[in-house]
Amino acid sequence: MDWRAYLAARLAALRPARLGALDDEARAFAAAHLPGVPILASDAPAALALGIAALDRLDAEAARHLIHRVRLYVAPRLLLAARADGPLDDDAFRALGFECELRDPADGTRIQAYDLATYKPVPDWLNARFWAHPERWEP
Repeated sequence: MDWRAYLAARLAALRPARLGALDDEARAFAAAHLPGVPILASDAPAALALGIAALDRLDAEAARHLIHRVRLYVAPRLLLAARADGPLDDDAFRALGFECELRDPADGTRIQAYDLATYKPVPDWLNARFWAHPERWEP
């Protein structure tokens, strides 16, 4: 599947209340595929942030900084189109908590997704069954 068609379908499925565009290409893409959804500047809080060409001219450090800033201050969900020759590879995205949802065989563009709600599932041991019981301790 073409990455643009996949991204359009993904945006239609998510249908965010407000979308933050990280670059001009993302703004135009969102405007074409999400009519009626407010498209905000890259620093305004939104439900979802979209980047298509946001990482293209950045080095690896600047790309990580942009991603951290967007995750912390802009949106709990990110969709990024990462070009094959971009600054971050799959391992770097995985280290940042992203999942590769699609790899376009035609040009190698990957759709990387981050969702704070599913970033780290709650482990089984983190529940009341395994908490300390102070009444069982003797002084």
